[in-house]
Amino acid sequence: MKVPEYMSNPLVLAAGNLGVFYFGGESERHVAKLAVTSWTGTAITTFALKSAFNRERPAKESPRYNSSFPSGHTANWFSLATVYSVKYPKYAIPLYTAGLLVGLSRIYQGEHYPSDVLAGAAIGIGFGYLTIKLEKHLQKLPFF
Repeated sequence: MKVPEYMSNPLVLAAGNLGVFYFGGESERHVAKLAVTSWTGTAITTFALKSAFNRERPAKESPRYNSSFPSGHTANWFSLATVYSVKYPKYAIPLYTAGLLVGLSRIYQGEHYPSDVLAGAAIGIGFGYLTIKLEKHLQKLPFF
């Protein structure tokens, strides 16, 4: 099973989030900021873990910063899916389904082991919920 390449591209996630920010109202802009905050924490954590574990990908060798564990694509999707699902519950099923499909596709393509995808999903969900929990504190920041 292979999902379209654009679905797992972080630039597509960024473009979608920017669309919500620029074309939405005040509430949507706030949620887009939360999503970027969650995504940033997810990306930093994923990068640190990739460097620390340096796990080879199933199908090929990769540089340390781009190692297999954890799946960054999956983490990114689940991070954004969690923030948007908490704020807009009616979109939870399609968002989490997209994240699941991206993760399964990464396994199918030989880019990740199942444990990489599970760890990525856990990191993304964790940062999504952490961001929501810290929302009141984040709102006090001058750029929020």
